[in-house]
Amino acid sequence: MRTFKINGKTRKYLLIAAIALMLISVVALADVIYYYKGVITASVSQAPLTFYSGKNFTYTTPTGTTCTVPLNSYAGNYANFTATSQGFTAKIQLTNASYTYFYHALGLLANTPGWIYITNVTISGTPIIEQLTIVIQNAYTGQSVCSFTIIANAEPIQGTTNACALNTGPYLISVIAQPIASLSTGESETVTLYFGYNIMSNATVPLPPISG
Repeated sequence: MRTFKINGKTRKYLLIAAIALMLISVVALADVIYYYKGVITASVSQAPLTFYSGKNFTYTTPTGTTCTVPLNSYAGNYANFTATSQGFTAKIQLTNASYTYFYHALGLLANTPGWIYITNVTISGTPIIEQLTIVIQNAYTGQSVCSFTIIANAEPIQGTTNACALNTGPYLISVIAQPIASLSTGESETVTLYFGYNIMSNATVPLPPISG
């Protein structure tokens, strides 16, 4: 039988080739994936919160009486609050006044009892607001039930506010803005915020990161 003698250099090459084949096989077998099926069925139910804007906010009391409360959603070029199906938008004008009070700018109807709070507050543009507070009043009694300061020292809050309880029924939303000491005409700032409404407990949970 004929034999072949393998010298050291050839042996080295063969060893490298064998190791390379082993690595390739490991890579090829590295992905082992198990799939588990989940099914999510979505349906539409009544919104727990509904925002209202306009000249009036009409609601029905537990006894069936219909009541109307005036709103100040539109005030010329000074204020424009518009309710949407997912919240609201607002354009406000600040001056050299110490504070600007947008009184009863929006109506809010709680269709389900829960705990309301504000989270994920961000600002963009030129900081012109020193402090911004949102106040929620009971439409029956006029009593303040919530007060959320979401900008302090010209900086948005981090995390969430404390939650306050809302029973079913109508509420009124006012906004108090304190401008910075020195304002220049043409400067603007945009504040983005989210109302959280926990219908199970008073736990406050920030909105997870989202795209878009």
